[in-house]
Amino acid sequence: MTRIAVATIAVAALAGLLFTLSRIDDIALEPAASDDKLPRYTLSGAELTRFDAAGQPSMKATAATLEYFDDESAIATTLVVDVLSGAKTPWHIDAPTGALSPGSRELKLSGDVVANGQWPDNGEALVLRSPTMTVDPDTHVLRTDAVVHADSRSRKGTAVGMTANWDKQDLRLLNNVKMRYEATR
Repeated sequence: MTRIAVATIAVAALAGLLFTLSRIDDIALEPAASDDKLPRYTLSGAELTRFDAAGQPSMKATAATLEYFDDESAIATTLVVDVLSGAKTPWHIDAPTGALSPGSRELKLSGDVVANGQWPDNGEALVLRSPTMTVDPDTHVLRTDAVVHADSRSRKGTAVGMTANWDKQDLRLLNNVKMRYEATR
């Protein structure tokens, strides 16, 4: 009797296995999540410093979080960038997010980007706001093709596009520039 019970159980298990194997082609299998979407490193409270050829700090940045990926790209949140230019006026930039493309050294900032600097002609404090800005440490340029709002004590204006070369202390508002000058006392 035990032989018959064991044989019955074995036949039932084999039938179940064969039925499952015959139906496996009908089942749509979902691919597993790709690991290349996950960061290799995640840093909290990251501080970065770039040095010039003379060994002096030329750019400093802090980020609440920094995620670095296998393709050498990175994403940062709550980013603060200080672009230093020796004895000349530095730029201080705040952005909700920043990204480095694979193999690029340009930092693409997005969100409500706020850049604090000075007008090159009179040294007056200046605040630039734009939804995007790019910091290029190799050419020493801060730039955007988006709408820019420029505010200072004596001038307020908008433009589409802007470049600021912090090494040459040059600022250019590019297209559709509208500026209002206010008398100061």
